[in-house]
Amino acid sequence: MSENRIVGEIIDSSTAKPDNSGKSIADYKEEKSSERHYYGDALNDDNVNDVIDDVVPHVVVIVGFPKYGKSTFVASLYHAVLTIGKIGKFRFVDSDTITGFERRSQIRKLEHETKKRIDRTPVYADYFLSLLFENEENGQLIKIVLSDRSGEKYREYAKFEKVIEEDKALRYAKHILFFLDAKKIASDGFFDVQTDLRPLMIRMNKYGAFGDDKRIDVVFNKIDQAKDNPDYATNKSEILSLIKNVTPVNKEFELCSLKVTDNDKLNQFFVYLLDCCAEPKHNSEEDAAHIDWVNTELSNI
Repeated sequence: MSENRIVGEIIDSSTAKPDNSGKSIADYKEEKSSERHYYGDALNDDNVNDVIDDVVPHVVVIVGFPKYGKSTFVASLYHAVLTIGKIGKFRFVDSDTITGFERRSQIRKLEHETKKRIDRTPVYADYFLSLLFENEENGQLIKIVLSDRSGEKYREYAKFEKVIEEDKALRYAKHILFFLDAKKIASDGFFDVQTDLRPLMIRMNKYGAFGDDKRIDVVFNKIDQAKDNPDYATNKSEILSLIKNVTPVNKEFELCSLKVTDNDKLNQFFVYLLDCCAEPKHNSEEDAAHIDWVNTELSNI
């Protein structure tokens, strides 16, 4: 077993329940040890298919500009998983990208201790991160794959049509999460948010990132630094209108992604994401068994 893998340290396979397709956690572990590639760090379009099996993933593309808190959110999710071992009714089983999470988590820790912003996700860094959970109520295995690209990359998307066309996940993933900086929205930076977001929405719409089958959620991060500002509510409404003029919005959330302890809104949002993963994605198990995730949803990679 690769040193990057932690399967078995949290789950006792002798008591594991099978998931809805008949695959037990013990079966999953055996297949991984005999057939799967081992990575550890974040993945990219070229190698993400190597860690996709017949547990069909729920792909969440996190969209946001620099310093909006995307990677802080990802690191906080990882921190909650390691410290608690579960998110709501979903018990943590495994990750193919432990090193990628650890890298983000360590920089999050430094930011928290030094109170200084540290660039976490360089433009060149890989971006797919995966987590596998078991639903304790029915034994179902669910996998969430997060696309955590650099905020600078989304600035490029807003400017250059050819650049955004390289992001297959943005077009084919069924769940897009807009991550916005509430602190900036509540300040003079509000106009910068509009200036950045408007062309990005136009590019994404032209690229085909939106559609009736997409789940579009909006997160207003750093709410603890904005909620008492009298301009926040009005400015927030304008930002939502900007988004809704292009695509319907499923849900809106206000939270602070840095602190995990005693943070009900953040932990409730974690549960929401995993509940989305547990929703049926195919009409039958036979359909699901023949899915090649990358060739089907991230075609032409």
